[in-house]
Amino acid sequence: MASFKGSNTFTMVLFLMSLFSLSLASGMAQIYQGCGYDVWCAVVQGYGPGSTVPQSERPPPDWIKQVQGSFLKDQFPSHPQDIGVAVMCTRNKDASPILVTQVEYTWEPENGKTWFDVSNVAADPFLADGFRMDVDDPVKPLLSSCTGAYCAPGDSNCADVYMKSNDDFQGMRTCSDSVTITLVLCSG
Repeated sequence: MASFKGSNTFTMVLFLMSLFSLSLASGMAQIYQGCGYDVWCAVVQGYGPGSTVPQSERPPPDWIKQVQGSFLKDQFPSHPQDIGVAVMCTRNKDASPILVTQVEYTWEPENGKTWFDVSNVAADPFLADGFRMDVDDPVKPLLSSCTGAYCAPGDSNCADVYMKSNDDFQGMRTCSDSVTITLVLCSG
């Protein structure tokens, strides 16, 4: 039986390379806080269609203060696959109701896709300052819907985002499971 010196080292190198390539294939959603005022953001994981947890018993958002120039990053693999996630931001976390602009996504690595959108369904706290969503997909776009979005300051009917819950024709996008989605608040 042949024996190869260093085969354990070779095996370890292959293992580490596979982990590295897996991490490269994992996308993320991030928020860049470009506003001249404090913003509060939270990452909220949805519940599957069969969930029996009532809305009233679900934990509230864990708001994180974002100062101008900061990023809030959410790696797709930090959540279960095929579950909706919202990365939401507001100017006032204590308002009732809380007005948010949010990136919503569902990561489906088994299909090689990420479904996502920007939503102003829960109002538009950044209306006066505008925002944009950039997408960076290392994989050739799967569909023509792998695009960004832009809402100019004062555009209360922005055609690139969800303004009501059934705006699929203008809001929904699909890119690979490796895409980086960046929402830039107060982009002007």
